Amino acid sequence: MGGWGCPNEVDGICLRVEGRECDPGMKGCVLFGRFVFSNTSKNRPGGPRENKQRSKEHESERSATTPKLK
Repeated sequence: MGGWGCPNEVDGICLRVEGRECDPGMKGCVLFGRFVFSNTSKNRPGGPRENKQRSKEHESERSATTPKLK
């Protein structure tokens, strides 16, 4: 069985966000905005998945308007 442990969590308390119970993805957490969570309320608007999608859309728009060299 595998699992994940945060180095900033000690006995269920977050050392990074003082006085708060560890809640992966909460604002201030080292994971905030860097990963996509199944609980969508923990996902930052414009997080990794949305940024990747925007990048693909921008690339396709740019290639459609860029003249081709012969």
